[in-house]
Amino acid sequence: MARPPRLEFPGALYHVTARGNDRGAVFRDDRDRKEYLDRIEGYRAKFRFQLLAFCLMTNHVHLAIRTGDEPLSRIMAGLQSSFTQWFNRRHGRVGHFFQGRYKAFLVQHDRYFAALLRYIHMNPVRARIVERPDDYRWSSDRSFRGRARLSFHDRNAAFALLGPTRQASSRAYIALMDGVDTLDYERLKGIGQVVKGDEEFALDRMRRSERFQPALRGLSEDRVLAAVANVTGISVETLRSRARGGPIAEARCLAGYVGRRLAGIPLGRMARHLGREESYLLKNVSTLSQALDRNQQSDVIDAIIREIRSPKSGFLD
Repeated sequence: MARPPRLEFPGALYHVTARGNDRGAVFRDDRDRKEYLDRIEGYRAKFRFQLLAFCLMTNHVHLAIRTGDEPLSRIMAGLQSSFTQWFNRRHGRVGHFFQGRYKAFLVQHDRYFAALLRYIHMNPVRARIVERPDDYRWSSDRSFRGRARLSFHDRNAAFALLGPTRQASSRAYIALMDGVDTLDYERLKGIGQVVKGDEEFALDRMRRSERFQPALRGLSEDRVLAAVANVTGISVETLRSRARGGPIAEARCLAGYVGRRLAGIPLGRMARHLGREESYLLKNVSTLSQALDRNQQSDVIDAIIREIRSPKSGFLD
């Protein structure tokens, strides 16, 4: 089953995780960590989101982000891409080092935020790096306790989700972190790999997400093929020809997947447009869907979708 599209709308709260390839290091030293936080601060000012909590581990990152008008996908694309380029220049390496696309759960504010905070800040304790969460420098725990001033951490916004007053929220946070864990974030109810919340919350947010990113009505097979051709470098003529081969088959598969995902174009209709049998496209799209569950090929699909949605394409929703 294909990975569901991201649920995105203004004011959404996400638990974001990003890991290094093959469990490799995302940060080699404190300078890397500081640079990552500096870039968060820059993108926070640019895209006007709130950073409610964070924890930077050696090989992965946890962020609690509440978005504004800009979708999470745009925020993370800028942050991860710019940091990767900086990291590669500094350490003399090439290529990406984050493991596939970041993961993000949409989190139900009122019920699960406290559990999420504890989960994020207890990471270094669970990893046996420190004995207490406030002993770890590279998380927002010290900011919550008033022991560090971080200009990019929206502590007041986070406190507002914990209690009616600042004093009550501060007490609630200390009790949350220093007491016994009765919440267990990982075991809290989730909807697929997308939502941490109950079904009513998930359905409402899905409707809001559709209003934020409406389906592309009237998207044609030709427009999809043009976008695939621009991204893959394989011409539309080749895609519709009798030519075979791995890259060509993969590109046709991408056209079928993206067309169905964005506009509900049936695979049979796309197959006929490509001059192929429906069973051929169905088999390949099924294989692609399984690969997406393993976070493979997501970058090229995201690039095709951006190509279709970009103003220069001339396509309007």
